[in-house]
Amino acid sequence: MNNKLVITVLASAVLFGCQNTSSSTQESSTTTNSYSSMASSALLAAASAWGQQQNQQSSILADAIQQSTNVTSEQALGGVGSLLALAQNNLGQSQNNELAGLIPGYDSLQSTGLTAMIANNETVKSAFTALGMDPSLISTFVPIILQTLQSQGASSSLLSSLGTIWQ
Repeated sequence: MNNKLVITVLASAVLFGCQNTSSSTQESSTTTNSYSSMASSALLAAASAWGQQQNQQSSILADAIQQSTNVTSEQALGGVGSLLALAQNNLGQSQNNELAGLIPGYDSLQSTGLTAMIANNETVKSAFTALGMDPSLISTFVPIILQTLQSQGASSSLLSSLGTIWQ
């Protein structure tokens, strides 16, 4: 009889523990989803802010992307901005200066907050998703950007660095 009581108590404790773990996992998942939604909204706002500034300057890169893909001008500008923010965070000063000379508005990425949010390729993918694009489009954007920069006289060193950053 004592064995049955001990087994029943242990089984109840295990089930109670599993229920608590399940509940905390659901809370953690809800918190993660809320954070993800907020992060996506912030990325979208920053990419859109940069895109709106670029609409005034008619970005050559966004035009080239839009002609080669089935995205809106806002998506093209936001995607380009996200990739450039990643570049800005990873390039040295001289290469950032060269890129600023090739791309109107490159320096304004920091004022939009986009460079603060784009830390790695995963956050670029998140930005593409927030903009309503499949992250696989990054592999379509990158060669177009590199080709456009090359046609504008970008150095082979800069192009190589960007290719490495955007892998």
